[in-house]
Amino acid sequence: VFIHGAGKKTTTAYKRQFQADLAEFLRARAAEVKRGGAMFLVCLGRTSVDPTDQGGAGLLFGTHFQDAWDDLVREGLVAAEKRDGFNIPVYAPSLQDFKEVVEADGSFAIEKLVVYKGGSPLVVSEPDDASEVGRAFASSCRSVAGVLVEAHIGEELSNELFSRVERRATNHAKDVLVNLQFFHIVASLSYT
Repeated sequence: VFIHGAGKKTTTAYKRQFQADLAEFLRARAAEVKRGGAMFLVCLGRTSVDPTDQGGAGLLFGTHFQDAWDDLVREGLVAAEKRDGFNIPVYAPSLQDFKEVVEADGSFAIEKLVVYKGGSPLVVSEPDDASEVGRAFASSCRSVAGVLVEAHIGEELSNELFSRVERRATNHAKDVLVNLQFFHIVASLSYT
């Protein structure tokens, strides 16, 4: 379902797709920017050199979301093959991943490249209310992947999945609030 904790074949596929997508983005921007022009990019990132450790995105999609899919399989509501055919199209690159693509493209020089720790994407008014945290977590997952899930397994099973995500996050609310932090790569690039 997600790269977090996956094997080498899966992580290689995700990394290659990231590289191809960023390279295409840079080529398109190079056609638009004048010499000496600057571009600032902000994207999801990670601090670990291990691509299977996707940081906050890993917690969002690699734990409770994955476990909720496994629940549906265990309960006979979804076939394992159907679950395994669904993949979250998100890759949090490391600084090195990002740098390699920019340098290989050659259109832009890196002026500054840093990773910043962002906050939790969860918006809750009562952090001690586990059910509110669970709802916010499930809503965050659904806002990113809901349309994809529904297209893959239908509306009814999608609702079942996100209900289980909410229940699991509610049961681990304190851990979710403490550990769900996203890192962002901020890049200042100049057109060469």
